[in-house]
This record gives sequence, C-alpha cells and structure tokens, in this order.
Amino acid sequence: MGKTSLITGATSGIGAAIASELLGRSDADDVIWLNYGHNDEAAEAFVREAPGEKRGQLRLLKADLSSYKEMCRMAEELKRNMEGLDRLVLNTGISLKEPFEEYDYEQWNRVLETNLSIPAFLVRELLPVMREGGSILFTGSYAGQQAYSSSVVYGVSKAGVHFLAKSLVKVLEPKKIRVNAIAPGFIQTPWHESRTEESRQRIERKIALHRFGTPGEVAQMACAILENEYMNGSVTDIHGGYDYF
Repeated sequence: MGKTSLITGATSGIGAAIASELLGRSDADDVIWLNYGHNDEAAEAFVREAPGEKRGQLRLLKADLSSYKEMCRMAEELKRNMEGLDRLVLNTGISLKEPFEEYDYEQWNRVLETNLSIPAFLVRELLPVMREGGSILFTGSYAGQQAYSSSVVYGVSKAGVHFLAKSLVKVLEPKKIRVNAIAPGFIQTPWHESRTEESRQRIERKIALHRFGTPGEVAQMACAILENEYMNGSVTDIHGGYDYF
C-alpha cells in the first residue's frame, strides 16, 4: 500500500520544494495532497510541470488556512477522500512587516491563528485518519529560536510551533506518530524578493556561508526527517551558520 501525504502551503516557496522533493522520492502508488490558499495559476502550473509519470500522484486542494472554517472544511473533504494519512507537513505561514509599535490586535491574532492555532487544530481534525507510525513535520523558523525585532509576532508564533511539535510527541506516542519541526533561517523565497541589496548584504555578512539558503536545501532536510524513523521531538535548524559573525 502506498503512502499518503498532505502538505499545506504547497505550491510556492519551501512548501513547493518539499512537495517536489517528496514526489521525487515517491513510489508509483504514493499520493500527495497539495493544499494552497489562493493562486490557482501557480497551483496548476506546479502540477503541469511535475514529471509526467508522477503527475497522477498529485491532488490539489484549495483552502485558505488563515480561516478556521476553511481548515475544517478541508479536513472533512480529506477524511471523505482518503483511507489514511502517513505524512503531514504543516507549512502555511504569514508574517507582518510593520514595526511592533504599529501592530493592531487583529493583525497580531491573525498571525498567531494562521501560524500556530489553525495548524494545531488541523492536526486534531486529521488524527482519526493518521496511520500508526506516521510522521508530522511543522515548518517553524530560526526566528522562533533567535529573537528578531523585524517581526516580533512571527517569531512568537514560530516559537509556539516548536513547542507544539515537542508537546504533541507525548500526545501521539500511543499511535507511534513522530512529530518534528524544522527551523529555517534566511531562505530565498518570494518573501525576500522586495529586500534591498543593502539589507541582503548585511544579512549575508552574518551567515557563515555568506548566502541565503535555497528552498531545495530545506526540502532535502525536511524529507530526510519525515523518512527517518528515529527522529522525534526535534527542532532542526537550517540557517547556514547564522549569527556566527
């Protein structure tokens, strides 16, 4: 029997890279569900550009996971259409670029709900179909380990994600479901496209490898964690040696 995977935020950035890496490692009878929130064109392009012999393994599922109602609708659709779930990658996330002094309460709560609360409840909703021995991976952030003033609420939400991953290890121990998180540093995703050259160079001077990481490098590590049957309760950094200088 093939493995079934679900990746949220799966058609751009790190999520798309994880989906591509997982598809490349998959067997012919594996199925990968790809959640995305808004961009139909990008989602359809992702499937269209997948290797022809593997394209039939992909299933697109549109749902805005900043909405609890949409998350519940998606979970119900999945439970109707899958016999079991082996791998769950919780990758959806948002941030704020405004200074902390300019936040309002609704903005703060929206980031916390999208990055922490809704992923937690998606795990709860999908537990009935999670197979024994399955694997859950949260996309955290090095911003949840190392404080940055540039997005306080993002760092707080990701610190919560890291602790959630560790806490769920105890909850899911009876089903032998492993739970881990990755904590990427500065990765070249669309989020950083508007960054000035001065800002990029300032950050790169702080990284021992003196460059941003690639989504593919994060995806390789993510899939290794998903597949490693002794990885459990870990938050794994991938930041190129950030803050060594």
